[in-house]
Amino acid sequence: MSATGRRILSIVLVALIAIGLVVPGALAASAASTKTIVLTMESTVATVAGSSVTLDAAPFVANGRTMIPIRFVAETMGAGVSYTTKANGSVSQVSLGLPDSPTTLKAITLSLSSTTATVDGQPVTLDTTPTIRQGRTFLPIRFIAEQLGAKVTYTTDPSTGRTKTITIVLPIVNVNVPTQLSGAGATFPLPLYTRMFDVYNSSIGTRVNYQGIGSGGGIKALTDKTVDFGASDAFLTVAETNAMGAPVLHIPTCVGAVVLTYNLDGNPTLRLDAKTVSDIYMGTITNWRDSRIAALNPGVTLPDLTITTIHRSDSSGTTSIFTSYLTAAVPAWKSTVGAGKAVSWPTGLGGSGNAGVAGLVSQHKGAIGYVELVYAISSNLPFATMRNSSGNFIVPSLASSGRAAQVQLPDDLKVLLVNSNDSQAYPISAFTWLLVYREQKYAGRTLGQAIALKQMLNWVLTTGQSVNEGLGYGKLPEAAVQKAQKLVNSMTYNGAPIPD
Repeated sequence: MSATGRRILSIVLVALIAIGLVVPGALAASAASTKTIVLTMESTVATVAGSSVTLDAAPFVANGRTMIPIRFVAETMGAGVSYTTKANGSVSQVSLGLPDSPTTLKAITLSLSSTTATVDGQPVTLDTTPTIRQGRTFLPIRFIAEQLGAKVTYTTDPSTGRTKTITIVLPIVNVNVPTQLSGAGATFPLPLYTRMFDVYNSSIGTRVNYQGIGSGGGIKALTDKTVDFGASDAFLTVAETNAMGAPVLHIPTCVGAVVLTYNLDGNPTLRLDAKTVSDIYMGTITNWRDSRIAALNPGVTLPDLTITTIHRSDSSGTTSIFTSYLTAAVPAWKSTVGAGKAVSWPTGLGGSGNAGVAGLVSQHKGAIGYVELVYAISSNLPFATMRNSSGNFIVPSLASSGRAAQVQLPDDLKVLLVNSNDSQAYPISAFTWLLVYREQKYAGRTLGQAIALKQMLNWVLTTGQSVNEGLGYGKLPEAAVQKAQKLVNSMTYNGAPIPD
C-alpha cells in the first residue's frame, strides 16, 4: 500500500442496522466517497478501485456461504487485525479494528468455534462460523454485507448457477495520520536511529524526532507521556512497569555490542576477561602493568600507568548491559555492586551518554570505559577482545554479537544476551528496545498517531533492518522479528486492533 493509501484508509463503516445499534443514515456524512472491490470465486486476483490486487487466498463457497480471507479485510479494507492462538498455535479468535469515523475504531471479535461475534461489546449472530483453509482465516461475506455496512452484489455463471464474482461497495473514512513522531532514550543505538529515521523520513515522509538522553531518560519520558515512544537498552524493572500504569511493549531493533575501550600509547589490542574487568572497576587493579592484565596479554608491552575507570553518570541501559554481564560472570561483582541502569561505582569518573564516556576516555591517558562498539570506532579508540564463557577470546563484531542473539526467545522479548554459552559469541551483547504502550488511546492521543506509530515500528522491523549492518549494528534474528511483529500487532486503540 502506498504512503497516500496508508494515510487515507478506506474502511468499512460499521452500520449495525439489523440489531439497532446504528440508525440508518447516521454515519453518511462521514463518508466522502466509496470504494468498489470485485472478487472472483476461487481466484486470488481482485480489483480494488479499478486496480489489480493479489489476495493471499481465494474466496470460496462452503455450506452455501461465500467466505473471504480476513487478510484481505485487514489489508485491502484497511482494518487492524490480531489473532488469539491456542497452546498448539492454532487460531481460536480474531479481532478487528475498523475506523467508523476519522477518530474512532469499531472493535469486532470473532470466534472460530462460534457463530456469535461481538461488535463494540454487543453480541451479533453470524450465519456461519469463520474458518481456516490452507492456513488462512476466512470470514462469511454476509457478515461484511449485514454487519459492516457494505453493499454486496453477486453475478452467477449461467451454465452452473454458481456465484462467479462478488462486488463490494465500501464507504471511505479519512483518518488524519500525522507526519511527525517523537521518541527519546538510549544513546547505545543513537547512531543507528539517526540514520534509520532519516531514511524513514525520505522514503515514507514521516519525520521521527529522536533524542538520545539515556535509557533512564527515555523511560521517564514515556512514563510522563511526553513522547510517542521511549528507548532503552534494558527492559523495564517491576517498579518502572508499575509507574507506567499500563502494559508496555518491548520492541527490539538491533543487536549491539558493548566494548571495553581504552587510551594507551600505540593503541595495542588487549585481551581481557570478566574477572579482570571486574577487578579494574572495583579498584583492586589500578595499574596497566598489573600481573593479571599481563598474564592475559603475553608479548604486549604494557605501560607503567595508573588506570582511570570511566562509567556512565546518567541512568543508562549500556550500564545495565555492562553490569549485568559482570553480575552473570563474576560472583564478587554480583554481591558487591550488582546490575542496573545506575549503580554505586567503587571508583572512577562519570560521563553522560556513550559519547560522553568515549570523550572522557579520549581525554585521559590510561583511561578505560565501556561504550557501544560504534562509539569506540568513531572515536578511533581501540577495544578489547573478551574471553567468553567457553574460554575463547572473541572480537566484537556483527557476527559474534549475532551469535549471542541465537537463543530461545520469550514472547515478550525481554531477554539478556550477555555471557552467552555459545562458544563463538561475544559475551557483552544485547538487544535494544523501543518502548510503547500497548493501548494507544491515552493522554489525548489520536487514532492517526497510533496508526503512524504502528507503521513506523513495522518499518523498523522489516525494511529498516537494511540500515543496521552498515552502521555496525546486527540485524535482528528472524525469530525476533516475527515475535516483535506479533507484539506490534497486539497494539490497540480503545481496545481494537490498530490498522496498518
